[in-house]
Amino acid sequence: MKYRYDIYSGTTKIKTKAIGALSVLILGITSLALPLTFSNVAGAAKPSVPPSDLATAANGTYSVPGNAKLKMRVFVHGSNKNKPLAITSLSLSCNLSDPDSTVPDGVTGWYLPTGNWTYRLNTGSAPSLIGGANLATLASNSFNTWSTPDVSSKVNFVKGLNTSTNRARYDGQNIISWGRTSGSALAVTYTWYYTATGQVAETDTIFNNKFAWAWSSQSNCAYQGYYDAQNILTHELGHWVGLNDNYATSYANNTMFGYGSPTEVKKNSLATGDTSTVNSIY
Repeated sequence: MKYRYDIYSGTTKIKTKAIGALSVLILGITSLALPLTFSNVAGAAKPSVPPSDLATAANGTYSVPGNAKLKMRVFVHGSNKNKPLAITSLSLSCNLSDPDSTVPDGVTGWYLPTGNWTYRLNTGSAPSLIGGANLATLASNSFNTWSTPDVSSKVNFVKGLNTSTNRARYDGQNIISWGRTSGSALAVTYTWYYTATGQVAETDTIFNNKFAWAWSSQSNCAYQGYYDAQNILTHELGHWVGLNDNYATSYANNTMFGYGSPTEVKKNSLATGDTSTVNSIY
C-alpha cells in the first residue's frame, strides 16, 4: 500500500511523493520524537553566527553568542533606488495614493509579550528635517497604527526615556535610532526571540542616515524625493509585532511590502491584509 505526502516551503507546495507504509510509520515516530520548539514550527534554517558588527548583518536568522535560548532575526528593508537621491529643493506633495490590499501578510512566528512594551528613541540622531520632538510624535503615530483592537488588548506600547544608543545590540532596550546600516538598506530591524516559545525578548530598529529623510505632519503628504520617516517606521514596527516582509508585486499596497519608495506615505495606514494578519497573532 502506498501513501502520498506533500512537501511545502512556507505555504507553497513543492512536490508530492508516494511512500510505503513502513516509511509512514518511521516518519510518524520521528516527528513525535522531535521537540516542538519555535524554530521547528517556523521552519527556520540553522542560524549562522552573527558578524561582530551587526550593522553589516544581512537578512537572516542568527545565533546569539552565550545564550542558546535566543535567536536573532534581521530584516533589511530595502529601497527601490540603488542609491540615495540627489535633492535640490524642498517641495511638499499631497493627496498621495493609498490603495487597499486584502492579501494577508506572512508571519515570523514570534509575538510581543502581554503587558507594557517600552521603546526608547534616540532623538538626537533624527535628521534635521524631522527633529527630535517630531520623532516622538511620528513614532507614537506608528505604534498607534499597529494598536489594532486585538493587539491593544494584549500589548501596550509605552515611550520610555530617550537613549543615545545608535546601534543594535542585545542590551535590554528596544530602540529606534538613525545610524549606520549596510548597503542600500533604508532601515534594519533586529529581533531577539526565545526559540522555545516565540516570545520576543528585544527588538531594535536602525534607520540608514545616508538617505534623505523628512516628515510632514499633514495627512497624506510627503516631501518630494525624501523618504518619509513615519512611512518606513510603520513598516518596521510590523516586524516588531510578528509580520514578515513580502516582496511579490501582489503585496505592493501592503504596509509590509518589502521595499520603500521616496514620497510615499501609504505604509502609514494598514491595508486590510496587514490588519487581518496581525489580529491572527494576538
